[in-house]
Amino acid sequence: MARILLIAYYYPPDHASGGQRPLKMAEYLPRLGHDVVVLTSSYARETSAEKNIIRVYDPSHNKNRVGLRKFQWFFLRLTVEMLNRLGICASIYSLWKRSVLRKTNGIIARVKPQWILATYPPVEILEIGLHLSQKFNLPLIADFRDGLLFEAIESKRMRRFACVRKVYEIIESRVSSEAAALITVSEPLSRYFRETYNPACVATVPSGFDPDETQLRLPNIDLEPGCFHIVHSGRFSLSDASCTILPLVQALNSLLADRPKLVRIIRLHLLGELSRREKRMLAVLARGGVVRIHGSVSRPQALAFQRRADLLLLVTSPNRSSVATTKVFEYLQARRPILALTPPSFAAEIIEKCRCGWVVSPLAVNEIRLILERIIDDPVFFQDVDLSTAASADYSITVSMGQLSELLRTMDKNRPA
Repeated sequence: MARILLIAYYYPPDHASGGQRPLKMAEYLPRLGHDVVVLTSSYARETSAEKNIIRVYDPSHNKNRVGLRKFQWFFLRLTVEMLNRLGICASIYSLWKRSVLRKTNGIIARVKPQWILATYPPVEILEIGLHLSQKFNLPLIADFRDGLLFEAIESKRMRRFACVRKVYEIIESRVSSEAAALITVSEPLSRYFRETYNPACVATVPSGFDPDETQLRLPNIDLEPGCFHIVHSGRFSLSDASCTILPLVQALNSLLADRPKLVRIIRLHLLGELSRREKRMLAVLARGGVVRIHGSVSRPQALAFQRRADLLLLVTSPNRSSVATTKVFEYLQARRPILALTPPSFAAEIIEKCRCGWVVSPLAVNEIRLILERIIDDPVFFQDVDLSTAASADYSITVSMGQLSELLRTMDKNRPA
């Protein structure tokens, strides 16, 4: 049995989808014989005791910008911007990282871990993992939910500030050479690390869907009868600046202009935060009742919408082959057809392998229109998907965590005495 300190900034009750992967690690690895303690963030100065969870106060209130805290957050963002312009790499998470580093002696004394498991993003998690590994001579496993330099989610920031790019290059190089193992959510990302750094160990461990959640009692969702309900959960450009819904909006506008009666039938439900630009793009469709903007909803509500949908929508960046978000696996669990607007990617590979939907380029306006039209009009085409549990069984979280557990056991066996 391995005793693991799991470092994750995003963790429930935070609603960010990035918290689901570390949550499932903390839930499933103990079932496989491991002991897991989570080190995460909190926006409360004083936190109640939680078994196997250590929360460190984050003064940024990055996901809790209400009241005076909004001004506090804004001032911190201005400070970070100024430092970056002066050539000093800093981020909204820097103060939280410093708070954690001040507490490391007490944390390690309390947990007594045998392994450090640090799950990125944000990059500060990797820095904390490297610090703990070096200071306390503990093996580090670095988990990449996204690429740091490869298909980077912070590409815009790195282009703006050379200091950020330089620091990220140093961190990725150090992690690749010093970590006992790297794990990623997708094979393209694993292949990048193998080819670029040739590290000691790289393994692909997809996030996976949680079969336990099929037993959850979900809230009732009242959907308009007689309509074709399309559901998207999560964010677009707010998660990945290169992700755009403009081609989708153009395809819908074109379809409805030629077939105005479909206004009474098509309902696109958007669950999650939208940027101002996205809201402007969707304004006409929203006023016509085609698009329903629900904003951020609880996870049970999102799952309920997914299971009631006629079609689940996935939209990814046209530039990322490594994308395989938690949403993909939630969709598999919902057992509803998926329309994936994605380039050749790991997400596309999963959908095509499971035969659970259709894949179209996220930039191909005419193709998006045609596939939507055919899905709505042609019952045979719509039903020609495999929604069986067997089709997606390989992407269960139990399979993924079994892979991670076996990796831990193998590395533990091979550690020097």
